[in-house]
Amino acid sequence: MFQKLRTLTQTNGTVKHLDADYEQLNIRGAVSLQQEVHLIKVSTHGHSSFYYPVTAQIFNSTGSCKLKDYCQIGELTNAGNIKIRNGFIKKINSSGKLMVEEKLQSEQFDAIGIVKAEEIVANHFHLKLSGESGIDRLRAENVVIEKDRITLLPLFKKILRCHTISGKHLQLSNTNAEFVEGEVVHVGENSVIGTLYYTDDYSIASNSKVHHIIRREKE
Repeated sequence: MFQKLRTLTQTNGTVKHLDADYEQLNIRGAVSLQQEVHLIKVSTHGHSSFYYPVTAQIFNSTGSCKLKDYCQIGELTNAGNIKIRNGFIKKINSSGKLMVEEKLQSEQFDAIGIVKAEEIVANHFHLKLSGESGIDRLRAENVVIEKDRITLLPLFKKILRCHTISGKHLQLSNTNAEFVEGEVVHVGENSVIGTLYYTDDYSIASNSKVHHIIRREKE
């Protein structure tokens, strides 16, 4: 039988002394957290800022949220605008705008919308672009980049700009990158790649451009 979590709902103000007995925090307004947070579940709808480390099993955000310190989260769902400094999030599902100021590690990263980040490291990374995204360094075993076919934005605005993308199996559409490195690399439509390194196989769509192609031996 499901056990109800001990829950605090906060509508505005600053939280500095959250009772350790609480397991769930609901934010329904403009709230800032000025202490470390260790909870089972966080649900924020409004404007929230977490100034200290956050540990949570489940984190749901449908408003504007800032995680200004390290975070360790089991499952993050974002349907708004979230900014993360750095941390580890096991599973991410984002359908809004997600920003990473430093480095984010994840096992499963799925996003529809816009992603802007300094560095993302993941096992599986899937991004459907609804606008212009930018990731300086992206590393993942499996990468899929494609455009979201629902939005009405012009095609040239649905683009991912990267310095480096590396992994094992890469499927890249609507991607501009200086360096791409993988075992099997498929460069789909509307992409421009500076240098492509591969070990097993590659393909390039007819309307995409790769300036340099270099085969590397497997280590």
